[in-house]
Amino acid sequence: MPRRTLLALVLLTAACGTPTDPRHEPPKPAATATGSASAPAPPPPRVLVDLVKAFPSCDVDHRGPLLDAGTEAMIGRFGWGRGLPAGVTSVEHDGSTWARFTDRKVQLSFALLAPSTVFVAARSIGYGARSASVSLDDQPVGTLSFHHDQIRIAQTGTTTLPVDPGLHTLTLRFFGRVRDGDAFADLDWVRIGVPDESTLVYGPPTQRDTVAPAAALSGIPHRSLALRAPSTVRCAVRFPREAHLRTAVGLQGGGEGDAEIRVLRDGKTPEVLRAVHLEGGDKATWVDLDLPLSGFASMVGAIELAVTQAPRGGRVLFGDPAIVLPPVPAAPPPQARAVVVVVLDGVERAELPPWSSAAAATLPGLADLAQTSAVFDQHRAPTTVVGAVMASLLTGLPPAAHGMTDAGARLPASAGTLGGIARDASVRTAMFTGVPYTFRAFGFASGWERFVEHSPASGAVATAPLDDATAWLVELAKASPDARLFTVVHARGGHPPWDVTTKELTSAPPPDYSGLIEPRKAPQTIARMRRSKHAKVVTDADRQRIRALEGLALAGQDRALAALVAALKAAGLWDATLLVVTGDVSSGASELFGDGLDLKEPALTLPLYVHFPGGLGAGRRFGEPTEVVDLARTTLAALGLVPPKQVFLDAAPNRDPHPKPRAAAEAFGRDLARLAADLDLGSDLPQVATLDNRYSARWGNLILSGKYPAPPSLCDLALDATCAFNRRDAMPLAAGAIFRAVVAQDLATHAIAATREPASIDADTASALSVWGATE
Repeated sequence: MPRRTLLALVLLTAACGTPTDPRHEPPKPAATATGSASAPAPPPPRVLVDLVKAFPSCDVDHRGPLLDAGTEAMIGRFGWGRGLPAGVTSVEHDGSTWARFTDRKVQLSFALLAPSTVFVAARSIGYGARSASVSLDDQPVGTLSFHHDQIRIAQTGTTTLPVDPGLHTLTLRFFGRVRDGDAFADLDWVRIGVPDESTLVYGPPTQRDTVAPAAALSGIPHRSLALRAPSTVRCAVRFPREAHLRTAVGLQGGGEGDAEIRVLRDGKTPEVLRAVHLEGGDKATWVDLDLPLSGFASMVGAIELAVTQAPRGGRVLFGDPAIVLPPVPAAPPPQARAVVVVVLDGVERAELPPWSSAAAATLPGLADLAQTSAVFDQHRAPTTVVGAVMASLLTGLPPAAHGMTDAGARLPASAGTLGGIARDASVRTAMFTGVPYTFRAFGFASGWERFVEHSPASGAVATAPLDDATAWLVELAKASPDARLFTVVHARGGHPPWDVTTKELTSAPPPDYSGLIEPRKAPQTIARMRRSKHAKVVTDADRQRIRALEGLALAGQDRALAALVAALKAAGLWDATLLVVTGDVSSGASELFGDGLDLKEPALTLPLYVHFPGGLGAGRRFGEPTEVVDLARTTLAALGLVPPKQVFLDAAPNRDPHPKPRAAAEAFGRDLARLAADLDLGSDLPQVATLDNRYSARWGNLILSGKYPAPPSLCDLALDATCAFNRRDAMPLAAGAIFRAVVAQDLATHAIAATREPASIDADTASALSVWGATE
């Protein structure tokens, strides 16, 4: 596997995050007195972020920002480009990892937190290039001169004016002649130097130089970050509730030193959590710190480990630094006998209970589910392509990994799906769909014991998939009382064509409507309206009629869903059932039921109701972020099954540069039953959605969206619900961290991506798509 792929896999969980699994080993405590042999060991804390493992994704500053070329620390730092540039590869020199550049131009990004004049320096070996011009945000800075086949430190002059704080782009243009594929130069590191009065020889804080696997003081070792003065390591994080920062701090070398632990947030003054004065020498000891972070819960910011003073040749050690959560019991949530996943096509969360109080009267089934089940308020889709969302639900993989990234692709037969995994484990399985995007032609029939598609061209009632699922569950519950059952229903939701009686149509608003929208032909009519270049083609009356008929359709789906729940109760299955009700893409009346919409938050925000076995989490609303891949993990856990090991690579939790098959507990997604049982939090990573070369990543209230390689836009929903203002330049810490997470996920998922397979559209499927409004 190429080295660039390994570097991507190392940062699969992106930014500074690692899973909140109680099995992850916590930082080792400082030495304490030996307790009674009979005393039980206290449960370990849960490690949210191990800062030593996270070091490559953190910002490092020693007399100015430093970029450690050739290592995983460069992921997401090549400007705003996608992945790693084709003209950059990793090479080894004297045991160090360098970057080899074969393209004439390269862009590097970094953050500066205070205004300062700067210079640029690099440890280099010249090959085809004699020099490289350096520009900062397109303004010339100077030239780096190289020595052919010799290691030297090249440096520009200092800028005449201070550089403003924020995110900046450094551009190197190599000068020289090379043949295709030959190298211009190798760089070990690039420093954006801040002039100071220090006479010390610069020691670059590269990963090799900084990470000390077993630094010991008074005979007690810790995995440590070893920093000279003045230095900082800054790791971005979304602070969870009840979190603490734990570390042991000490001074390696003689003399005295000072360190600080700070919390940084964009636009805020840094807050010092603790300042520590340290003494070195033969009797140096660790100072154990346990600092609460509850005051920053749900905020996006950064933990900064800072060394303000240290003796010449000495280093301050931060031993086993980690953000941890309180320990929890390890008792697993109850398993299910039946798992039912219902996906309503195109539904908009704002139109459903409990998000709409008015909807409770027209959708009593969902209203009752909202009151008696767990409701998740930050559920998000991975894309706006309906088929791709369903493929992620069934595989537990992001779209780039399962390969179904557009409406013309099919789910590869080689993809391991929930249906196939469950069937192979002797679970009775079925899928019922009334949405053409998940028909047999798109690869969704593979792996199921029973697969039924209801074409909108057949005249079947809109509730047919739900009705069939109900009958199938009741039949098997009676015939095989001990059988485990799993079914997925992809229902029409509010999508036309609509089943509406003459009386309902006559009374539907607006009164005396004479427009083009009518129940059976509405999909084609709306599709033409959607594709029209004329903004006024859809009148207010048309929209009112569309929404009225959509509401009637949803009421029918609601009745069928209530009947399914009633059947489960009558069969004695309800208390042992995991029922998931959600949507695919929020593309209803507001977006005229489009597919592949722009990655806007209203289209990506999905409803999610979950009835867990035993009523776990009933009546509660959870604000932790959840994603579609979580539903795959939750389904398998409820059935006591594990993901196929050949699909999931263990490149994230331990940041191992040599990927291996993951254990089930470390697969993509979270088991939402553990979240409902307060055993876990939602993911601490940004929620990434993609479409072609576009992306939208949400981290708390912040959304970074863009199109490679253009600079992205950052929105703060807490201040700007419509995302009218770009706050990227005002929030460099958050913008940089989120973008690095986006690139890390992109690289990692592409590294295990299935080859895109085009759908083979037969005549019946073509007819269904036409009636659905998917084709002209």
